[in-house]
Amino acid sequence: MSAWLISDIHGEKKTFEKITRHIDYNEDSLYILGDVLDRGKDSLELLLDIRGLMQDYPGHIHLIKGNHELFCEMYIKGTLEERIWASSGFGGKPTIKSLKKLNKEEMNDICCFIEKLPIYMIVDSLYFGNTVLTHAGLDADSIIENDDGSVNVIKSIEMGYDRNPYNFLCSNDIHRMPTTNLDQFIVVGHTPCIYLEGASYEVLRRKRYMCIDSGGCHRDLGGKQSIYCVDTDEVIYV
Repeated sequence: MSAWLISDIHGEKKTFEKITRHIDYNEDSLYILGDVLDRGKDSLELLLDIRGLMQDYPGHIHLIKGNHELFCEMYIKGTLEERIWASSGFGGKPTIKSLKKLNKEEMNDICCFIEKLPIYMIVDSLYFGNTVLTHAGLDADSIIENDDGSVNVIKSIEMGYDRNPYNFLCSNDIHRMPTTNLDQFIVVGHTPCIYLEGASYEVLRRKRYMCIDSGGCHRDLGGKQSIYCVDTDEVIYV
């Protein structure tokens, strides 16, 4: 059995199917670190496919909420304007188009599904011990320290989300703040690695955290989708 991590699929349904083809959902586990939605044309279809996999293989498929799932939730609730979500920066046009084909009950069902998604999960890694999986990382304004001065990762994540879900899930603070004192290793997506240290579309690993957003939605610029195995330390790119 192996545990695999993937993030920021952004509606690329065919790529998702291709890169997960080798996974046995009866035996392995797949953790999706958010941003299934937006940008790609098959966003909502992919989200519903993943929900179907979660139902068919309980305990083996996990989805963590990303900022683009939050955008969808906010839009359905009426707290995010269509013109903002549809803008190029938010990339919501394909999702909005699909949502408009649904009735109110179907949209509310999707909203309830997203609303209940976890904001983090924990896996055991042979390489990093207890490893926290979350979408964007940490909010520098919501840090809780332990008695020894180390950052309490779980409590900091929970406080960040409780204070402001939007700011927390859109934050890229983890890449700009000191991270050598985190009390648990973190794996994140959200910020394409090309914008980080090394300016590469390869997965970025630092001492206490890893970013696995290798730019799958930037394929025209050299980006690629990646999937990482916490048991073998293997990265596969498509």
